[in-house]
Amino acid sequence: MSEWLKKKVDLSSVINPFYLYCIAFSFSLLLYLMGWSRLFPSLSVGLVLFLAITFIIFIISGKVFVRKSTLSLIFKPLNGNLTDILFCIIIALGVVNILYMGYIPVLDRSHDYRDFGMPVTDPLFNSLSIFFSVLLFRSFLDTRKKRFLVYFILILILQLIIFRRSSVVWILASSLILLLLYKKKISLWLIIAVIITLPFFSYCFGLYGNFRSKLSDTFIMKDLGASNAFMNSGFSYNHYMTYLYVSSPLANLQQNVDHRKNGYSGKNFKEFLFYSIIPVSFTLRLEKPLNMFPPECFLISPNLIAGSFYMISFYTLGWIGMFIMAFYLIFFILFALFIVRKWKTFGLETYTLLSVTVSLLIFSNFLNRLDVILMIFVYPILFDYIYTRYSKVQE
Repeated sequence: MSEWLKKKVDLSSVINPFYLYCIAFSFSLLLYLMGWSRLFPSLSVGLVLFLAITFIIFIISGKVFVRKSTLSLIFKPLNGNLTDILFCIIIALGVVNILYMGYIPVLDRSHDYRDFGMPVTDPLFNSLSIFFSVLLFRSFLDTRKKRFLVYFILILILQLIIFRRSSVVWILASSLILLLLYKKKISLWLIIAVIITLPFFSYCFGLYGNFRSKLSDTFIMKDLGASNAFMNSGFSYNHYMTYLYVSSPLANLQQNVDHRKNGYSGKNFKEFLFYSIIPVSFTLRLEKPLNMFPPECFLISPNLIAGSFYMISFYTLGWIGMFIMAFYLIFFILFALFIVRKWKTFGLETYTLLSVTVSLLIFSNFLNRLDVILMIFVYPILFDYIYTRYSKVQE
């Protein structure tokens, strides 16, 4: 038995953005089918068929990518002194952020945590924190120097105290994927151990979210529609919040499939481009001058607003919009892989963040987020230049 548990399993081949799209949406589908929420509409044949078609397209694309790729994910130690300097800059941005707002969300819950953040500084701090957390974790794996692990933990703590749960998810998910790429083969006993601890992480995730949003167990169980199946399962309401977080975006998408009756027009296509493709940071500033209004998508509950990568595209253009977004995602991945190959210094970090981005599309459309665009298309080029120049000066 002990020999069997020591067997190594190669999971690195699974870390392919095309495959991760299929894995993420399949996982959300499986949770959906557990029937733990009475708010969820029944899955339609149309939506299941659409996902099945895109799974086939993405699996084929993934196989082509694996076979033809010249991508070389090399673990090459980077200049530690420059990494120290950039870490200090990130911490300074976080401190400036807190000083500007005048409070720390975890200590002062009288404010809405969603309003926290200094303009310009906050998105820069957030995106740099995620990007360099991956770099710091990689540096620790490369050198085994404990200071990089300390830096990594400090950034994680800073994100926790300002209630950035999504950033924490990004950092932890990126670290897990990076570890799988680094180790390549993982012991079977470690995989089993991770699976066994998933309920613990699910509980903590829900507990943290409930504390952040000040939600009572009564509100969660009644207003957020826990079904009898969940009530009789014996699981904590904290697990139910994790369940909703992962599966409710698919439920909102299904809600739009069931209720959308709008026809097609030039206005629909304009809204599709504006709210599905153009970065949100720009649309927020252009809405009033262009007399644009965010689509009022159908929701299963006003408290559950996430609708996956596809909801707005379906609301504006129907099935055509969803297929356009699927092919846009393929283009997004291929363009990111071009960045990875051409600017190789941060190829590993970029590939890891791309993989996480695709995995998180079950929640929302991250392709039009400016911080994601910075992390995948700007920072790899910028810091490749900075690290290369710094190394030449040091020589």
